[in-house]
Amino acid sequence: MESTVTIPLLKDHHSHPLFYSAFNHAVSLNEVQHKQLAEDVLRQSFEHRNGELTVAHGWRSNHYQWSQAELELMPPLAVFNVSLHSLIINRGGMNCLRLKYGDIVKQIADPVWYENNLRVVLNWFANLYASRENLSYFFAKLRDLGIHYLEEMLLVDENEIQIFEDCNLLDRTRFWSAPDTFQSLSPQAKTQVHGLKLFTDGAFGSESAALHRPFLNGEGTNRGMLIYKDSELTNTIDQCLETKKSLAIHAIGDRAIEQTISALKQLEPRLKRAPEIRIEHAQLISEEQANMAIDLGIKLCMQPNFSSDSSDYADRLDQAYCIGNNPFRMLIDKVGYTPGEDLLLGSDGMPHGIESAARNSFFPEIPSQKISIPEFTAAYCLDDFSKGGINLKIDESTRTISYDILPPEHDQSSR
Repeated sequence: MESTVTIPLLKDHHSHPLFYSAFNHAVSLNEVQHKQLAEDVLRQSFEHRNGELTVAHGWRSNHYQWSQAELELMPPLAVFNVSLHSLIINRGGMNCLRLKYGDIVKQIADPVWYENNLRVVLNWFANLYASRENLSYFFAKLRDLGIHYLEEMLLVDENEIQIFEDCNLLDRTRFWSAPDTFQSLSPQAKTQVHGLKLFTDGAFGSESAALHRPFLNGEGTNRGMLIYKDSELTNTIDQCLETKKSLAIHAIGDRAIEQTISALKQLEPRLKRAPEIRIEHAQLISEEQANMAIDLGIKLCMQPNFSSDSSDYADRLDQAYCIGNNPFRMLIDKVGYTPGEDLLLGSDGMPHGIESAARNSFFPEIPSQKISIPEFTAAYCLDDFSKGGINLKIDESTRTISYDILPPEHDQSSR
């Protein structure tokens, strides 16, 4: 049975627009599931790059992998895991980066250094190709995907704010910044920053999300990694609260979520200094943790497209984790999180757009991950149709989504 519903354009609460816009012409491996096809796609790019660095993103390590020896047979190449929390690069690619950023680039090969310096690496690549033209083109393509607004969760530098202003796009984003980046900004630029952003762990794809139970791969002893010691996180959050800016904390694994909530609990009397405190992703949040979080006034910003991690990473997450991933029904029905108020939705760009977001919300593999259309609209859409809308066609029998983009409300009324 097919039904149709019209909703406003998306308000994506979590992405990295300058980074993704820098890769308008990068190689996308998002839909590639086989190594040979990936190599065919890369080979086509090599033919047009003439020895320059080829950048690819969307690679899923659970589908295929390359040895370092295989990578060295290719022209300069850097390939981001779909999670962005791991990167494979050959010597040619490393040399291209060293020309701009120096010998520190060699640290990329160390996975612990990479995780601790993720935002630095993402900023390197963003700055390689950042431009007004790329950003304007990227936002134009976002509208084709049903998106009007998306938040910048990792401000690169003050120049990024200027690029957004030059493109007349300041009203279509909101800037979040790492603490040290924020301190480097001019007083005027600081007023443009909505909040600060911290990382407490990694991701499933890189097996660096901080878990209580180990990943299944290898010797079964890897429980991911915490970026901070407990006392360090508490002190860092306290320093962020001093700025009286909002605060967003990346925490995917249950161990990272527990550490984050514990640190915030210790600082409870000071939390009111921040207009907004969010946990980003919170994929393995338990009911007990969620109750503590909502009592502290902590919002959750989550990604419906990450519900597919339950099957994509069944090779590395135990069954209980797969079932407990993105527990939207528990959060809404039992704990009392309200979509659009203290439960927000976004994509992290993995991928952007209405199709994946709606499909994973309305037809998840696990019933506890299901989000209703009204809940989705409240948590993921603009408040009205003044910027346009999405005509969603939902086929229950095939569990598929198709859509058309509608013009702004005033354009429709003038017809």
